[in-house]
Amino acid sequence: MTKYIETELGTEKQCITCGDYYPATKQFFFGTGRNKKDGTACLEANCKACYKERFKPWIQRCYDVAHRYEVA
Repeated sequence: MTKYIETELGTEKQCITCGDYYPATKQFFFGTGRNKKDGTACLEANCKACYKERFKPWIQRCYDVAHRYEVA
């Protein structure tokens, strides 16, 4: 399978979790904070919906730990 395809919407990227293609923009994918050699931004391999589902347990765990140390 190819990670990128060209459609009438422009370049689309495949999410590695759900397998769907979305436009390769920051509207559908989070940025990694790095840039490619041509100056375009690198995007995460998961779409935003899959990324949030993947890290939701981790975020909740960190939130719970932070509240243990809060001074009331």
